Amino acid sequence: MSEQTISVNVEQDRATIALRGEHEAYTADKLARQIGALIDEGVSVIIDLREATFIDSTVVGVLIGSRRRAEERRLSFALVLGDDTGWPVRRILEVIGLESTFDIS
Repeated sequence: MSEQTISVNVEQDRATIALRGEHEAYTADKLARQIGALIDEGVSVIIDLREATFIDSTVVGVLIGSRRRAEERRLSFALVLGDDTGWPVRRILEVIGLESTFDIS
């Protein structure tokens, strides 16, 4: 398994949470707590998956729940993919049909 990191950068009313490496149930709870705290503070969230090589269904569940929570508070919630985003990450988003649900750039 590659090294997994979650980094948070907050600027004014927007936070970017970057996931690097492989993320599954082990890191999903930490991710949910971090996103939840930001949303509770009224901060819009961008999830940067440009360097994520793998996410499992637990992480996807956190993203879906967090997006709903942000919408309830009228905050933006978006995903960012890039050239280095792992194929498994892109594939799970495609298979589950989240490409049309999330604001993805």
